[in-house]
Amino acid sequence: MNEGKLTKGQYRTLKSNLAELPELQSGAASFISPSRSGSGSPSSERSIGFNVSALDYSMGKELLGLLHKYEALIRRGRTLTPPALLKREATVEKEVAATVSFHLAHLEWTVQQDWVEEFAGLIKEVHSKGLSVTKKFIEKTRRIPCPTEACNKKLSIDIERLMENIKCLGCHGEWTVLRLIQLALTNPDKEFLLDIETICLWLGDTEKNIIKVIKANDIKKKSGLYNIKEIINARVA
Repeated sequence: MNEGKLTKGQYRTLKSNLAELPELQSGAASFISPSRSGSGSPSSERSIGFNVSALDYSMGKELLGLLHKYEALIRRGRTLTPPALLKREATVEKEVAATVSFHLAHLEWTVQQDWVEEFAGLIKEVHSKGLSVTKKFIEKTRRIPCPTEACNKKLSIDIERLMENIKCLGCHGEWTVLRLIQLALTNPDKEFLLDIETICLWLGDTEKNIIKVIKANDIKKKSGLYNIKEIINARVA
């Protein structure tokens, strides 16, 4: 395995993200019809009749645009058949699968290029969108400490449902997810740990930028999680 200009971890992530894109793109079609929230109430998607994000992802415009752009760079760099002379596949699913196969086949060359970190970051972004659209990302349980000072319970949250009420079984306090997170972030006695994907989603930033903040401020990972309050404070400073 030749990681080139990437670390071993970055190489593995890029390869894994690429390999999972066809499944995410094809799976997005199953989520075009609006779903219902865990409480049984219709999600906000129902107001317009369908899930726009799932529809966009299943159509593959952004995904194919990105993959084809870098495939063209690889083909020029390696003196291969130019894209204009290639026959497009019959369906979006087959086209995504074909270009992903191309990228995986030429990954050892790609990782040697100066643009590989940018490419890996962009692939990570479209991969994360796919996870979110197909519910594989947003349904992961995230637990934060109860903001009540004397309570040591952990509360499960879904940051895609900020106005949903959460009740603590310990102190019986009740908050919306939005209020709960705000309280947790402002409580100096509570450590608020989240995975990096959730931090990116909550802060509306890319993983690449968040990792830069983590490295620049030597923010330590704890059991695979990071203290979001430390990251927020570092970004403000």
